[in-house]
Amino acid sequence: MSELNGVSLSSYYKLKVRDLKNTHIKELVSFNLVLSDDRLIGKCNYFKGRGYYTPWLEIDYYPILRKENLEENFFKIIYNFLSPGSKLFVTYIRDNETREMLYKGAHPVETPLGLSLLLAGFTWFKDWYFPEGGNEGFPKLQSNKPLNGDEGIRQLEVVREEIKNVNILKRIDELIDHYRKSRDRIIHWEIT
Repeated sequence: MSELNGVSLSSYYKLKVRDLKNTHIKELVSFNLVLSDDRLIGKCNYFKGRGYYTPWLEIDYYPILRKENLEENFFKIIYNFLSPGSKLFVTYIRDNETREMLYKGAHPVETPLGLSLLLAGFTWFKDWYFPEGGNEGFPKLQSNKPLNGDEGIRQLEVVREEIKNVNILKRIDELIDHYRKSRDRIIHWEIT
């Protein structure tokens, strides 16, 4: 099966959804996301939402796309897939550069993974690392898709205040401008 909630992931970069399984929670499915050559991008859990619980996707991530300069577009595909207000959790245990930068106190968007998520349109970020004896899962970055363009701009302005890197500030300003041009709508990326 290559669709989740009626959205095809397989039409992009020849992504495939493999081993799709229902779980004991009716709104939660697990699957592997692979490239057409069967290289694993991530082991995923997708919660489609229920009542006031917003949808979320967690990816136990293998950062192989970064070396091919495809990581930003991959996360744009994920951004397009997720509904407004959704949360994305991406593990960084296999991403040495991101992990080391976060451990040294870098802001999530100053890391390679965080920057890819920012450039894909996500607007709110948090590093989840709580060593609690092994039951908490891998350390991960959370990034949220805003509910609307105005909320995206507000969240990006908060992130902007926390960043000192001039190049990243420029990219944040570009994304704010992109959200302003989309008015109150959410960005939808055309992936080529």
